[in-house]
This record gives sequence, C-alpha cells and structure tokens, in this order.
Amino acid sequence: MTFPIKAVVFDFDGVIVDSNHVKGDAFVALYADHGDVVTAKVRAFHEAHGGMPRADKFRHFQRDLIDGPADDATIVELGRRFGDRVKEEVKRVPEIAGAREALAALSARMPLHMASATPQGELTEIVEARGLAGYFTSIHGVPTSKTEALRMRIAEGFAPDEILMVGDATADHAAAVAAGTRFLGIVAPGGVNRFPEGTVTHADLTGLTAFVTGEAA
Repeated sequence: MTFPIKAVVFDFDGVIVDSNHVKGDAFVALYADHGDVVTAKVRAFHEAHGGMPRADKFRHFQRDLIDGPADDATIVELGRRFGDRVKEEVKRVPEIAGAREALAALSARMPLHMASATPQGELTEIVEARGLAGYFTSIHGVPTSKTEALRMRIAEGFAPDEILMVGDATADHAAAVAAGTRFLGIVAPGGVNRFPEGTVTHADLTGLTAFVTGEAA
C-alpha cells in the first residue's frame, strides 16, 4: 500500500537553484595551480559525487590527487575559501524551472523541509537572501546529514512512505533508501542520470505539485 505524500524534503543545489556549475568552478579554481590534469579530476569527482559535503571532497582532493595536507585546519581553511567564492554567486543564480511555483503551492498544503550538504550557516544565509525561507518548516545543512533530516520527519510522526525526498545526487537517493522514504530524482536535460535503474526522475520542478498531490497538472 502506498500512502499519500504528506511531507517533502528538498536538496538545494541543482534542485531548487541551478548552482552546481558555480560550485564546480570554485573547486577547480582552488586547485588551478596543480595543472589541468588535477583540475579535470577535481571537476569529475565533484560532478560524480553531488550531495557529498565539501569537507569530504577536499579530503579526497588533498590526499588522493595532490598528496597534500588533509588535517582539520587545512580542510576548514579550504572550506572557508570555497564558501567565500560561491556564497554570493549562489544567491544570484537562476532557480530551477518551476521551483518557486512548486514551493508556494506545496507549502500551503504540507510541511516542506530542506536538507543540503552546504554548511548550515551559509545555507540559511543564502536561502533567506533568495526569499525562500518562508516556504520551509526546517532548513538543515552540515553537520546534519540528509539521512538524519529525513529521520527527524519520521520522528515527528510521518510514516517513511509519506515522506518524499527530492534530490539530484546519488547521495540524496542513498539518504532516502537509508531512511526508507520515497525519492524523486532531478536530472537536468542533457545531464547524466546516475540513479539506479527504475528511479523516477523529472527534468525540473514544473510537474512536482501534480506528482506529489496526485492531481492533474
């Protein structure tokens, strides 16, 4: 038996705003001094591991790509430099098609939540600057994981099958599987579909309200 969806949890980058390229460019810029081979690997890893916290990506880059220091202080400093590069740009990038309309329609009917791998303070600042905070009952960034954010909804009394996770990365899908919730993947036109075979996907959020409510668009 499938229960109706009663709560939706959204990833942010690539789901609500078209910002993944901004973050890819920032990772590449931080490793530009190491040459084209390294920067190509940096971009490829970033694109293949969407939804992974930036600290984990930096540890991989430092240890496996440049054999550099990966102590906590180094990772924190890289994260600070990265955040300085991307924060203002992410406040200005376009929204994914249909995003604001879906948020407005669905927030009037059920609680909406955000779960992102962006650090909490930075995420909250960006969401508030874009005028999106009012649509969400809660906003979770690092250190809260996406799985933890989903399990919080279950702890609030929702059945796992009443919760939909909307994400564009395999990490988002993995979080939904770990928590036992439903999942909708966002795969941009021309993008690579990295989700397991059979995963329901949309190109953007234009049909999300109808998908969630079961009503005709």
